[in-house]
Amino acid sequence: MESNQPPDNVLIRPATPKDAEGIAWVHVETWRAAYAGLIPANVLAQLSVEQDAQQIRERITHPPPGSFWWVAEKAGRIVGFASGGPERSGDEIYRGEIYALYVLPTFQRQGIGTRLVLASVQTLIQNGLTSMLIWVLADNHPGRAFYARLGGQPTREQTITLRGISLQEIGYGWEDLTTWLASQRV
Repeated sequence: MESNQPPDNVLIRPATPKDAEGIAWVHVETWRAAYAGLIPANVLAQLSVEQDAQQIRERITHPPPGSFWWVAEKAGRIVGFASGGPERSGDEIYRGEIYALYVLPTFQRQGIGTRLVLASVQTLIQNGLTSMLIWVLADNHPGRAFYARLGGQPTREQTITLRGISLQEIGYGWEDLTTWLASQRV
């Protein structure tokens, strides 16, 4: 997919290893904002940009087959990102997955998250994956509303354990990405 430059001067482009620290910073900051009250404060305080950046750099440098990373950049600063690839659990219906989608709080509600989803969906389709799943914490009501507005249907539930804490997740699914993408006026 080609990068694009919209009127709001936010560039959506493939991530490079040099973006790892910016992606990690967005990840930590959005977790602390989005999950305050959902995840204990001591767990959020332990998040580390440096540790995340190392892991992200490795994943971008040596990506598993079919995986991708997109960043949203404004004035040279990473303000959001998405990563994804083949669905990780072997789901029979949903073959692709967006593993992570985060936009800094001050840049939310500007269409950046939607544009990151569009870039991700185009990549999944190019890789032959025409259905998709995204997991979101059950108590993350803004995230759930965002995926519902994009046409995702709550189709799966699971419990995850994060640093000893059990959390409920809801999987939002899109069974036909090709039809969905065609309806999006890209």
